[in-house]
Amino acid sequence: MLDDKKDEIFLSRWINGELSEEELREFKSHPEYEYYMKIMAGADALDLKGYDVEKELTIIKSKRGNNTIKKSSSVIKLWPYFAVAASVAIILGLFLFGPNESFTTNYGEQLAVTLPDGSEMILNAKSNASFDKDSWEENRTVSLEGEAYFKVKKGSKFTVTTKNGEVSVLGTEFNVQSYTSFFEVACYEGKVSVTNDQQRKVLTAGNAYRNLKNIAPESWTFVAQTPSWINSTSTFRSVPIKYVFKEIEEQYNIKVDTSNINTGVIYTGTFPNDNIEVALKTVFSTLGMDYSLSQDGKTVVLEK
Repeated sequence: MLDDKKDEIFLSRWINGELSEEELREFKSHPEYEYYMKIMAGADALDLKGYDVEKELTIIKSKRGNNTIKKSSSVIKLWPYFAVAASVAIILGLFLFGPNESFTTNYGEQLAVTLPDGSEMILNAKSNASFDKDSWEENRTVSLEGEAYFKVKKGSKFTVTTKNGEVSVLGTEFNVQSYTSFFEVACYEGKVSVTNDQQRKVLTAGNAYRNLKNIAPESWTFVAQTPSWINSTSTFRSVPIKYVFKEIEEQYNIKVDTSNINTGVIYTGTFPNDNIEVALKTVFSTLGMDYSLSQDGKTVVLEK
């Protein structure tokens, strides 16, 4: 395996048309050659003259803090010359898709992201977050839909905006959940300001706040050091079971058929995010409900 520097030099020489005939012939025979040609075609269409590939590769390497965490994964070893191909795709993608950085997680997936100032954001399953990298120094703002845990570096004001409200800090650790009719914030370190529906509430470490549709806002204290979902366990405190079922669906990519039950029943408890059999038994035995799985294993049917 060639080292990163040699890989970068090869890619740079190819982009600049400096490969020898033998090197180019070998490159063209590789099955991924057409993929890289499509990338370069997109770059040419944007007239990216004077683009310093080696410089940008170095920048991307220095920011390699983004890491996807899945329940199962595999490692694909690319041809040595293309060990940094993903970095090239990212570089060109920034030009193709503009300054807005967007991150999305799938069912049962977590995504750890290092923000431009070194702050950390971890997205839970089926969540989306975005920010403007070009204005980050002046405006540290992340738009969130779903759930994320933040470790914020001290500095200027840091804001998480959601459809349900905003959370602002200077430097702290906190968790935000925001769905159509669900808004919950928990502070793990420092202090956060929560604003929604023209109301403002300040939370210190060990305090949480929740606002659900048709239910009076509530606050409580806790002793945990990090959200339980970071360690593959979903935890609920006095919430309608429809939100518990939503979490099961997002963690396991299944559908819970609730047509025969009252989804307003209140639930307190936990379930694992890496074992569907245990998760279902834990939740439904606690609720005293009988259930069965559809033939394809994709739907949980609840019985009266």
